Formats: sequence, C-alpha cells, structure tokens
Amino acid sequence: MSFTPGHISLTFAIWPDSDLLAMGSTGIGIVLPQGVHCAVVREQSEIKHNIVIRGGSSVEDPVTLRALELLGFKDEGLTVYLRHDLPLGSGFGISGASALAACMELEKNLDLCVKASHQAEVEFRTGLGDVVAIAESLRTSVFPSIVVRQTPGYGGETQSFPILEKFAVCISGIGRDTSKIITDEKWIEIINSAALGIQIAKPNIRSSIKIGRLFTEKSGLVNDNISQILDEMPIGSVSSVAHLGTSIVATSEDMDALVEKLNEFGQVRLY
Repeated sequence: MSFTPGHISLTFAIWPDSDLLAMGSTGIGIVLPQGVHCAVVREQSEIKHNIVIRGGSSVEDPVTLRALELLGFKDEGLTVYLRHDLPLGSGFGISGASALAACMELEKNLDLCVKASHQAEVEFRTGLGDVVAIAESLRTSVFPSIVVRQTPGYGGETQSFPILEKFAVCISGIGRDTSKIITDEKWIEIINSAALGIQIAKPNIRSSIKIGRLFTEKSGLVNDNISQILDEMPIGSVSSVAHLGTSIVATSEDMDALVEKLNEFGQVRLY
C-alpha cells in the first residue's frame, strides 16, 4: 500500500503555460504527516475500465484516472482503493495526493509518477503545486515539513525544511472551487500581486504561517466567517488559511489554549 502526504498552500503565485507540465505555482506550503493511502487491484473480470473506490463506494475521480492513463495504465481493469486521513475540498491537496498515491502503486520511478500526477491535476485544474510539494517531502522522507516551491511546474526547484514545533489544523467547512480561481484572469492578477515580493530565508512554522496570513489578507482569499475566526485566535498565536480551502492552520506558545479555541470551529488535528 502506498502513502502520500497532504499539502497545505500558505502562499502561491500562478504561472500559466500552454505546456501543462510547465504550468504550476510557486510559494510556501506545509506537507503533513497524514494524507492518502492507496492499494490497486487488477480485477479478474471482463470490465476493462479503471474505477476508484473511496469509503467503500465507487466515485468519480478524473484526476486519478487521468494520471494512470498518462502513466500507461488506461483501461487495465484496475480498481483503485483510496483511504483518506484528510477530507477532500478543505485545502489539503488531496486530489493530487490521491493521483500520486495511485501511480506509486504501479510505478516505482517517483519522477514518472510525479510527471503524470502533476499533468493530470493541472489538466483538471484541481491544483498547481501540490504534487510537486508532496514529491519533495517523499524524496526526503521528512514530514511534517515546510516546502518552498521556487520555480513552477514539473521539475521545478523545491526546498524543504523540517517542522520542529507543534502546530494545529482545524478542519472547517468546504473551500472555494479551485478550478474557477486558478483560471480566472482577475483572480490570477490579484493572487500574483499579493505573492509579489514574499520571500522567506529559513522558514519555521511560525514565520511561514505569518507570511501565509499576510498573503491571505492581501489576496482576499478568505471569507468574512473565516476572517473572524482568525481574529479570535488567542493572544500569542499566529494563524492562516489552507488555500484554497477554509481549514485553519495555527501555532502558539500555548498550544492548549489554541486547541481549545479551535475546537469551537471544527475538528482539530495536532501535529
């Protein structure tokens, strides 16, 4: 069974390109120790198309199926079983993680798996940099970690930094439609303007979340409800949003007080 971790985007800039492999994003994110577990079985039946099973039921997952096709496994009668530690649509990069986990069950060359998964995710506009960031942590076997995507697309430069401090994630609601945001010219201009000049030399969890909050406020990628929740965090804590979801990532010197507050708004994971 393969495993791929989830990824939280704290900041990102969008780099459009007619080449789907070159298209992507740069920015700062957090790779989590939880994510997607996958097993793939070749069914002994006359049915040749591949299917995806999540939570015991067959589901539509065009990103995963497209990644398998790009890897050379189209209509092989495969059943892809996915188990998620983190929910879809909440800002954890689960679409890309699922595609990558499925590819890794069938191909041992990580670069080939990343190439297929990144192209599939960009093609369906479910993400731009999640697969690349996740792959960086898989190569180093370090998570949780902060990953800085320095250049966009498949083969882009990345750098990872282990997270040594405690932090928490609050799963709160369903986020924005990623495909609508990353293909909208006005949003691309706003997002890239907000990301302009954001740099971090030696990131730790606190400095990364602070920069994420700055990006969030400059870009406007947060609704009034989440903005109010961020403002209610205890004194001494820093918090931001898992883009393009509504989950909250935060850290504090007083983690007990932070977790108690976050529990008012959703399910809390402590790392």
